[in-house]
Amino acid sequence: MFKIWKLTLFFLLCLVIALGFNLPLIHVLPYVKLPDMIQVSGVDGTLLKGRAAEITIDGFPIRGVDYRYRPTCIPLLKVCYRIDYDRGRVDVAYDVLNGDTEVSQTRIDYPVDELMAYVPNPLVRPVGRLELVIDEASLVQGRPSLAKGRLIWRDLGINDDGIKIDIGDYQVVFDGNPEGYRFDIADLDASLDVSGSGEIKPDGQYELDVRIESETGIDPQVKSVLNLVARNTGYNKYRIQQTGRLPANVTQQLF
Repeated sequence: MFKIWKLTLFFLLCLVIALGFNLPLIHVLPYVKLPDMIQVSGVDGTLLKGRAAEITIDGFPIRGVDYRYRPTCIPLLKVCYRIDYDRGRVDVAYDVLNGDTEVSQTRIDYPVDELMAYVPNPLVRPVGRLELVIDEASLVQGRPSLAKGRLIWRDLGINDDGIKIDIGDYQVVFDGNPEGYRFDIADLDASLDVSGSGEIKPDGQYELDVRIESETGIDPQVKSVLNLVARNTGYNKYRIQQTGRLPANVTQQLF
């Protein structure tokens, strides 16, 4: 008799889990407290898999979102999802014991033209593609705890009255934790030799030091832009040295 009750309870538990995972997500979302900066619309699917037409994060839209539950994390007592959308992919793992969130294998690719729509009164109109690769990131009690990755600007260029001037690919490698962020800047065999570094402190204070030069000459339009943002230190040589404080809303997202 005891064995029958054990089997019955196990069956009921499996049934509850199955019903829960197959419950339409639209019925679950009202009971999930999302940050005010995140809005979700056009949801169609269950807890196992589905699609959202758009997720807006602090006014920035992510469209065509497909999500899929990954059962490989069950032995680790984590809930894992793979999220694919129109510009990239994210693997997310949520620890059910302590509420921490881990992000890995993230790749985001956006045309710079689309991103510039969110920059007020830009001095120049850059072109190209921004590729963000997050190797590892985590949130502890809702606050960023770790971030490692790189930001690659592919086909960086300037739009000069409809004429694109391409100056190559450039990369920023970053490594961050609650004590601050450190990043290194370099060219990827581009027409400009770029090397530099910087850091961001938890209070938003930042420092930036970048050297730019070219042995083969610099396009006059590119020189005009460099004269706006950098200091000339010699023939075809420039340097950007800047210190300041990030806006409070940006600092809060980083720390």
